[in-house]
Amino acid sequence: MKRLLLGLMLASPALLWAQGSQVNTQSQKAVGMSGAGSALFIDEASIFYSPGALSKMDHNAISVGASGVMYRSAFRELNSNDVHNTKFKITPPFSAFAAFGPKNSWWKAGIGVYTPFGGSVNWGTEWPGRYELNHLELRAIFIQPTLSFKITENFGIGGGFVYNIGQVDLSRSLPLTGADGQMAQAQLTGTGTGMGFNVGVHYHLENEFAVSLSYRSKVVTKLRDGDAEFTVPPALASSFPNTTFDSELPLPASFNVGLAFPVGEKVDIAADATIIGYDIYKELVFDYRDNTPVLEDTRQVKKYENAFSGKVGVNYKTTDHLTLRAGAGYVYSPVRGPYVSPETPDNNRVMGSVGFTYDINDRWDLTGAYVFQHLLERTVTSAGTGLSGTYKTNIHAPGIMLTYKW
Repeated sequence: MKRLLLGLMLASPALLWAQGSQVNTQSQKAVGMSGAGSALFIDEASIFYSPGALSKMDHNAISVGASGVMYRSAFRELNSNDVHNTKFKITPPFSAFAAFGPKNSWWKAGIGVYTPFGGSVNWGTEWPGRYELNHLELRAIFIQPTLSFKITENFGIGGGFVYNIGQVDLSRSLPLTGADGQMAQAQLTGTGTGMGFNVGVHYHLENEFAVSLSYRSKVVTKLRDGDAEFTVPPALASSFPNTTFDSELPLPASFNVGLAFPVGEKVDIAADATIIGYDIYKELVFDYRDNTPVLEDTRQVKKYENAFSGKVGVNYKTTDHLTLRAGAGYVYSPVRGPYVSPETPDNNRVMGSVGFTYDINDRWDLTGAYVFQHLLERTVTSAGTGLSGTYKTNIHAPGIMLTYKW
């Protein structure tokens, strides 16, 4: 039993990376349309959404933005009326983009620093799933230099190299109690790196229609010499030595299609569809430097499936200075019921959003957005621990972005 629980604890980071930890807040313009707009918006954030569109910019720009992601989840164990809630915490995914090059040229260069995966959840130590998770924080920071070329006035192509820095911090209770009555705990922290790429093309007909195709590769994040620390009764310290571990955590590839078209002089509609390659999660292997009869290397089968998301939004330019937005979307979960876990108790989700951009002057503009995501209620039994119950989850994410153009 101890061996099983410990193996599950040490696999927890990959569970979060594989589930609902994908963060789509790179541009607050897109957030205001629930993630749609890769074909509509031609700006510095195209470095992430559609590298082929970057070369069509008629100016240079720098933008900096952040969101306050508030993740709230509740759990009710099977045959119980007690409801356990995650503690309130704000996770701040950020983005910074810079695009530069000669005006009205056939090329444009840029760099983006953004967090496409991440999250934070804290269940505490008193809930029924404490042997699965107490708390977890995750952040993946992507650094992407990009080049984009305008092949014709209507067709652009671009791509960028991605370097990832990933950070994981989690803790979990162990079914052991010391003489002072304190429950044993395990904590796992690590930093890893990985590499990938992002490529895309963008085509438009003047004032009529635009299409964007982009592919973001998988990024295998390699954690080396992560720290595994155990707080256990002294008599068991030799069975739970503080040690290090190695692992590989794959972040999935995605393929996105975006469409945009006007429905009036001031109104545009945009739609995006994305296939996310979560099926790379066949198994997860963790290699620990120091092994004992309790602490052994783990190999776990995952069986995740590919996921799909669809988003649609409207962009309404009310005046020369103010643009308003709204959007809606639906996301299919890649996680099968037996593999749902408290890191992110994932399920299919619906979302709605609103946003705006205010042009302060010719140089500066301010963009704000808010998106709400509701994960459908899900009753599951964990294949690893047998924990049975119902999860309910909502996510609130207001954000802001400031842009300077020249």
